[in-house]
Amino acid sequence: MDRTRREIMPIATADLAHHRVVAAAVCQEGCYPNKTRAHVNQDTFVLNVAFEGDANQCLLGVFDGHSVHGEDAAQIAAATFPRTLKELRADDAFENHLGDHKRASPLDGDDAAPSAFATAFERTNDVIVRELGEDAKLSGTTAVVAHLIGDMLHVANVGDSRAIFGIATPTNENDASPRWKVLPVTHDQTCFRHDERVRMKREATEDVMFATLGMILGEVPLSEDFGEETIEAADDPPRVFKNNEHYPGCAFTRSLGDTIGKSLGISAKPETLSYRLDDASRCLVIASDGVFEFMENETVLAICERYEGDALGACEEITRAAYASWSEEDTRADDVTCVVAYFTPKPSAAKAPMPPTAPSKAAERWMLVRRQVRAGHTKKEPGLRFANAALAKAAIHLRTRRGSLAIEDLFPGFEWDAMEGAGVNLKDLVDAAAELGV
Repeated sequence: MDRTRREIMPIATADLAHHRVVAAAVCQEGCYPNKTRAHVNQDTFVLNVAFEGDANQCLLGVFDGHSVHGEDAAQIAAATFPRTLKELRADDAFENHLGDHKRASPLDGDDAAPSAFATAFERTNDVIVRELGEDAKLSGTTAVVAHLIGDMLHVANVGDSRAIFGIATPTNENDASPRWKVLPVTHDQTCFRHDERVRMKREATEDVMFATLGMILGEVPLSEDFGEETIEAADDPPRVFKNNEHYPGCAFTRSLGDTIGKSLGISAKPETLSYRLDDASRCLVIASDGVFEFMENETVLAICERYEGDALGACEEITRAAYASWSEEDTRADDVTCVVAYFTPKPSAAKAPMPPTAPSKAAERWMLVRRQVRAGHTKKEPGLRFANAALAKAAIHLRTRRGSLAIEDLFPGFEWDAMEGAGVNLKDLVDAAAELGV
């Protein structure tokens, strides 16, 4: 690791309405000893306190470029996105996410005006395509952006960079040293996801296929039975190919740029999530897949807990640990970018609900069904598919707390109004969703 090839944002502070925020970032160039030309760091980040000139707002983001012109794509995205979001939020034609938890975040849909947050991703994609021209055919960038405003955290992402949130979880009201637990606030958009493959086939204007490199080389038969995404499975992940061709070969299903991929269903429209910050909110981590390729969410958050309050120290240690993991697992190391923000609740912060002593049967069933659906195992289990769809709608109704379009998108075109006639107990499902915090 060449520490001279590193960009650092040492400390940035913000004073939100109900939380004090301390944030930092480290962007470390990777190591590619077998490259025929010099490697250029294709990651970059945004760390903007007092966004829009408002002390009650922060904008944090990570952009991970790929292919020959990935650095350019990421740099254009990082420069364009904040400016575009500010312009769209000032335009009455677009709905805005707000800092008031009592008002739900807008969703793009038939009955909703376009969301400024989601549209900013698509407009940024248009700028990348326009500025790079032909160079955007096989090059682009992933993006994860978090907008902190008031007592709300709004996150949107395209690609396989990731954001996780740390929550203090006391075992009882007298516990003076609570441990932190991970709340995943993005879900990697990769070809492992059955719902994303279904969406891409529906949106593609050219024939698309999904295969691992082993399948392309004829080492194993073609199949879409990829199972669940794990660190081990990432050795040869499923990728996007034009049917009967060997390109573009990207492992993500959403990105900015990648014009050939767009014809195959790769989307610039993000998945979004909104979460109310409360007195259990402790930490937000946004990082490129250089961090999460070989590190579990829990490992990253454990580092943040150990360095509590020292945002730069946490970023430095996460970067070191990620680089060490690459050295153990590979002959190269990807670029590594990490943004860490710590939250100190003020007395006015909302009180977090006490966690249940043990997960309920409803919670256990929901987690099982969600794993099965994401891995594509419900095609022969319509009962599971239906139950999961009902719970998905319940989760959407609870979006003022937290929610994800990833859940809704599992069931495009689902006839929601038919649920109650089929005897689904919505109250039980809403209670289960509330307990899980979805």
